[in-house]
Amino acid sequence: MRFIAACFCALCLLVTVVGCQQPDPAPTASHTAELANEYPAIASWLAKKDQLIASGKPYDLVMAGWFTPEEASQLKNNNPDAILLAGLTVNWVWDNTDWKTFLLTVASYGRESPFELSEDMYLHASDGARCAFGWASESWGQEEIYAMDPANADWVDLVTSFYRMVLEQPQHDGIIIDMVLEKSLCPDAISDEEWVAGTRAIMAAIDDLNTEDKLVVFNSGRDLSEIDAYGEYMDGFVMENFMGEQLKTTFEDGLRAAESGYTVIYAVDTNDTGQQDMNRMRLGLVLSLLTDNTYFTYDFGPRDHGQAWWFDEYDVDLGQPLGPYYRQGDAYYREFERGLVVAAPYSDATVTLDSPYTDVTSGNTGTEFMTSHDDGRIYVREA
Repeated sequence: MRFIAACFCALCLLVTVVGCQQPDPAPTASHTAELANEYPAIASWLAKKDQLIASGKPYDLVMAGWFTPEEASQLKNNNPDAILLAGLTVNWVWDNTDWKTFLLTVASYGRESPFELSEDMYLHASDGARCAFGWASESWGQEEIYAMDPANADWVDLVTSFYRMVLEQPQHDGIIIDMVLEKSLCPDAISDEEWVAGTRAIMAAIDDLNTEDKLVVFNSGRDLSEIDAYGEYMDGFVMENFMGEQLKTTFEDGLRAAESGYTVIYAVDTNDTGQQDMNRMRLGLVLSLLTDNTYFTYDFGPRDHGQAWWFDEYDVDLGQPLGPYYRQGDAYYREFERGLVVAAPYSDATVTLDSPYTDVTSGNTGTEFMTSHDDGRIYVREA
């Protein structure tokens, strides 16, 4: 359920890739980008780049398959400090013609003989069928995703060539790797141990290519425990469908993740329904404000990521935190230079303040507020 479902025009790709190493005025950092936290820090996972650019909103972290120099320039016009991470996956192929064209076009750039996807690159079950992830859906109009053989030298050459090109682009501050797993979904074809060993070898090869020490973010799916075998190769991870119905993570899981030493992106969504649950959105957003080195994103869900949904709470300017978060009763609090955030994951929380504050969500000003169960609120101090 964790894949880059982005289609690309083959002609546009050829123009983009052929031109990608030519000089361009796109802004680039003079040093390796750092996942430096803002409060709040807003991300977009598998971003719909045209929507983000058109919105004019200052996204802090944008992750997608690729950024042209022009796209990078436009996103950094919205936020000069925006971090742009690009990539696909290292051991899966989506059986979508445009997606495969993109992968092969980028990987083959500069080669006399372009790469091709051959059948022996795929993992096959004992009955000869390709090992499938189970993503195909007629109702969603999405094709199957197939596992690749991490021990196949031709596949390893192809996917590492793709990431070499991604890393070489000055507009990319780093890379993303989607669908990272520690378990084989086709045990009659490859054991868990063999899958992990092969994946680690590919990660190590990509790490060797990352000579500029650019940032690396994995999609963990549920949490760090699902990808910790590869921990040495990443700087951060996405918790997809966070607090959602599909992966069943909790608020407590999110707090523990923030203590891992990695940057965490809390990816809350609508569980593929399109029905925005604003309480859960705010609870996830406030969770990201309780700790440092965390980002927040809210979108449709695993079947369709990356909408440019922007909420009033994203525009708040809290300043710097005055200390770590603390728990009082069943609620969590953190104080900032210009406000206070409250998360109430277990029960309603009454907040009593010694001077007037404004609830960013409701616009109400006062000294006493109620943060409802499974909600989070941001209160800004009146000048």
